[in-house]
Amino acid sequence: MFEMEQFGEVSAVTVAEEMDSRNAQQAKDQFKGLVGDGKSQIVVDLTPLNFIDSSGLGALVTALKAARQAGGDVRLCGLSTPVKSIFELTRLYRVFDIFENRSEAVASFE
Repeated sequence: MFEMEQFGEVSAVTVAEEMDSRNAQQAKDQFKGLVGDGKSQIVVDLTPLNFIDSSGLGALVTALKAARQAGGDVRLCGLSTPVKSIFELTRLYRVFDIFENRSEAVASFE
């Protein structure tokens, strides 16, 4: 479900085209695994994402909580217009730091 790259201490994760009830548990497990491996500075690149439901949003919130408990953070980038609308409707744009692209999000950890 994820493609991952490492930029120093920052783990950049690119998600699949959809995050929904079919793969939300897998996403939660992968995020928790990252944090469990000591990688708590996470950028989630949502560029390929064209659909997210409440389960997918829940996976991102779970990742955020786990990362913050470990002294890190989760930052998002590459939100398409429909995905951005969902973050605005749910007011999650107030919870996550959101950047235009991966390089800005990665640089924000420095």
